[in-house]
Amino acid sequence: MVGIIDDTRLHYPVGTRIKIGDNYGTVKYVGEVTGYTGSWLGIEWDDPRRGKHNGCLDGKHYFHTQHSNAGSFVRPGKIGPFESLEDAARERYLGYSAENSLDASLIREAQQNMQASFFEVVGMDKIARKQSKFEQLTEVSVDNCPINAAGYLKDFEVLATLNVSSTLIWNWEIVANICKQVPTLMDLNLSCNRLLLPTEAQIKELEPAFRNLQCINLRNCGYNDWTNVVHTAKLWPQIQVLALQENPLTELSEVNCKEVFKNLRELDLHRTKIMDFDQVCKLGNISTLKALNLMENGIEEIKLPDCEPHVKLQMFVGLEQLNLLYNPIWNEADTFNELDKLPKLKRLHKTPHLKSDFDEMFSKAVGMISQLEMLNKVEVSPEARRDAGYDTWKRFAIEWLKAREKPEVLHDFYKKHRSYAAIIKKYGSPAEFIVRPSVKHSNLIRISVLNQQTGEIWEKRVPRMITVQTLQGLIAKRFQQVGATVSSLPQLSYVDAKYPDLVVPLDNSAKTLDFYSVQEGDKVIVK
Repeated sequence: MVGIIDDTRLHYPVGTRIKIGDNYGTVKYVGEVTGYTGSWLGIEWDDPRRGKHNGCLDGKHYFHTQHSNAGSFVRPGKIGPFESLEDAARERYLGYSAENSLDASLIREAQQNMQASFFEVVGMDKIARKQSKFEQLTEVSVDNCPINAAGYLKDFEVLATLNVSSTLIWNWEIVANICKQVPTLMDLNLSCNRLLLPTEAQIKELEPAFRNLQCINLRNCGYNDWTNVVHTAKLWPQIQVLALQENPLTELSEVNCKEVFKNLRELDLHRTKIMDFDQVCKLGNISTLKALNLMENGIEEIKLPDCEPHVKLQMFVGLEQLNLLYNPIWNEADTFNELDKLPKLKRLHKTPHLKSDFDEMFSKAVGMISQLEMLNKVEVSPEARRDAGYDTWKRFAIEWLKAREKPEVLHDFYKKHRSYAAIIKKYGSPAEFIVRPSVKHSNLIRISVLNQQTGEIWEKRVPRMITVQTLQGLIAKRFQQVGATVSSLPQLSYVDAKYPDLVVPLDNSAKTLDFYSVQEGDKVIVK
């Protein structure tokens, strides 16, 4: 019996990954079970619903599991054979013949690459013959194969991208062997695998094999402790892109960028459990970071450290892109004001608040984040920036007027509305253009229209929501500008009846008179 158990331990050392049906698990125990004959494997299943206990059977603890019902015992004979990466790749890419049907995974990959919902198999002889030469392959995908070893990979002469997600790779020695044999490898997908935490001695030994690797995907790899991520990252200190989405991380900590993440440009924390933005701020010292993905994390509030309204924070100094889609952030204005503290933020992704829509969110974001260039893939044009700035100027004018009487209150106002000082420099002081109360007694207002060329004045009642372009058309008709085109329509501005010295150009034909706060008795000037 001892010999049988020793042989089982040789084939299934603790930490080995196994798969039975569609269920993946990790070997936690190898040996006898009291009351049962033969050798057994104690398994902790990735899906705790697959198990029956926590490693304790009949009052005796054989191993421990993270979840109370994630463990069970299985016979070694129930586990299918393993294979090497070499064998899996040869089977998938070299098994082509004119008589054989095409590999379903190859067809799926071709569909994805072509972005085609329907893939007609045309010219696949040429594709398969090209794929049948290892030395020409730049991308290989062997996901969902029972791989737990590298094999001989020297024939991969130009391989740059490798997908070994949902395989049975279980330690970093296997991964290092792959990278060492394929020095051209730059992008490695290890998603849905569970790898043992390397020791310091193993890190020192294996790290040289990873020096050419630029991108690594560790989606859903069971990391629930950020310190384990940082410890493992010592293996690949030159990494540029790291994906950690769907790992149950809840807390982060500042990292020593002299040891890890020296060149990290992109970090994906999508759908983790990091709900507190204070945790995110702990990564602010990664100066090389350009893109950060925080989608679907349950974040409700964005709060950055305090700073003066005219300065930027010395954190996330290289961050240009931030993804906040599908987080229940409740205050858009406060969020955009906080994000203005970041020195280089240019591209933002965010879902509109339930009480908002994209246009309203767009106006707030562009008006409050001074260097924003794109929101949800919509570029910020000069016209959009002008309109957003004008909206912001009007929106907070009354609050600014109340605050300006006391320096300390005005200082707090500028901290709450960081972009407002620059907007005032552009549009002037709102002291002479008070935003009037929004209570409207009538949908119609009476205005006087002055033709500067002839001196003629036209009294007219118009809807508050009439667009500038429609008014231009009416004025062109009234003053007999027959055949006027959009480009030749008269240029308009208006004089505020309360402040006659203030002349406001009506320079956006798509906006309404209400947008410009034109009121009863105001005068429209026709140039």
